[in-house]
Amino acid sequence: MPVFHYEALDTRGRVVQGKMQAANVEAVIAELRNVQYTVTNIKEKKDYVSTLKDLYYKYQTVGLYALAIFTRQFATIFNAGLPIVRGLEGLAQQSLNKKLSDVIVQIHDDVKNGASLTRAMQKHTNVFSPVYIALVRAGEMAGALGDILDRLAILLEREYALKKKVQTAMVYPSFIFMTAVALTFILVTYIFPSFMGLLEGLDIQLPWPTQILMWVTTALKDPIVISLFIIIVIVAIFLFRQYFSTPLGKRQVDRLLIEFPIIGKVNRNVAISRFCRTMGTLVGSGVPMIHALDVVGKVSGNEIISDIIDEVKMSLKSGMRLSQPLKAYKVFPPMVTQMVAVGEETGNLPETLTKLANFYDSEVEAALDTLISMVEPIMIFIMGGIVTFVLFAVFLPVYSILQKF
Repeated sequence: MPVFHYEALDTRGRVVQGKMQAANVEAVIAELRNVQYTVTNIKEKKDYVSTLKDLYYKYQTVGLYALAIFTRQFATIFNAGLPIVRGLEGLAQQSLNKKLSDVIVQIHDDVKNGASLTRAMQKHTNVFSPVYIALVRAGEMAGALGDILDRLAILLEREYALKKKVQTAMVYPSFIFMTAVALTFILVTYIFPSFMGLLEGLDIQLPWPTQILMWVTTALKDPIVISLFIIIVIVAIFLFRQYFSTPLGKRQVDRLLIEFPIIGKVNRNVAISRFCRTMGTLVGSGVPMIHALDVVGKVSGNEIISDIIDEVKMSLKSGMRLSQPLKAYKVFPPMVTQMVAVGEETGNLPETLTKLANFYDSEVEAALDTLISMVEPIMIFIMGGIVTFVLFAVFLPVYSILQKF
C-alpha cells in the first residue's frame, strides 16, 4: 500500500503532521475524520522500492517448475483425502512463486464460494494453459481429479526436464561465443591501438588485414559510429519483430524451425513428443478426440504444426481415424503413424502415445548431444579464426619491417 503524509488540525486547532499507510486518499481522510481531525493537506510519499517491487510483480511469470511443484503437491493432498478448499489454503502458503500464491488464494476463494475448480482456474489463463484447464475439467466431470492431477504433474515435469536439457545444452556454446567476443574486444581496443602509432609513423605498405583492423579500431572509438551502429541494430530488431509477429512472418519462421538441417530435426522431435504426450494424457483422461486435437493445436507452439492438426481434426470429423490423416504429413515419421494405428486397433492409444513421447524425448536428448558436439568445434574454430586474424594483422607489418633490415 502507498504511504501518505498528512497535515491536519485537531479538536483544539493545533497542527498535526504524520504519515499513514492506506489504499488511497479517501481512506486516509476517513481514518482522520474518525479521530475528529480536520485534514488540510495530504501528499503521497513516493516509495521507489515499492514501485519497483510492484513493477516486478506485474511482469512476473509463473515458471514451469513452480507450476509442476504445485500440481504434484495438489495431487498428493487431494489423493490423501483432504478437501480441495483446505488443500488450496495450505498450498497458497508454501508456493515457490509469489504470483502463483496469489492466484491460488483467488482460486481458493472462488471454490469456497461455490465455483468449480475449472471455472476458478479459467480466470487465470496466463498461469494455467488450455491443456491444464481441459484436463482439470475432464477430471471433475469423470470424478477422477486425483488421477488427472497426477498425470498433469508428470506432463509438466517432463516438459520442465526437456526445457532444462535444452538450456543446459546451450551453456557451453554461449560461453565460448562470449569469450571470443570479449577476447576480440580486448585485442582490438587495448592491445592493437598501442601498435597503431608506430605503424602510422612508418613508411610501409600495410597489409589488408592490418588496414581492416585499423578501420575497426578507429570505428570503435568514434561515438558517432557506435551510435549509428546501435540505432541500426535497434531498428533492424524492431522491424524483424514487427514482421515476424505477422501471420505470414510467423509461419515462415516456424517452417524454417522444422525444416532447417539438424536444428529442424530437434524441433520436429520436440513437437512430436509434445503432440504425443499431450494427446495421450487428454485421451487417456476421457477428453474426446476432437476436443483433444483442438487443445493440442492451440499449445503446439508452431503455426505449421497447428495448421496440420486443424486439418487432421477435419479428417476425423469426416469419419477417419487418427492414424489415417497423419500419413499425409512428413512432419510425422512412419513409425508414429504405424504405432498410432496399432494403438487404435488394440484400444491402447493413450499408452501408445505415451510410449512414443518417451521415445522421442530420448531422441531429442541424443540429437542435442550431437548438436553440442558439432557446435563446440565450430565455435572454437570461429574463435581461433578471429584471434588468428588479429594476430596476423598485428605481426605482418612487424615482419615486413624486419625484412628491410
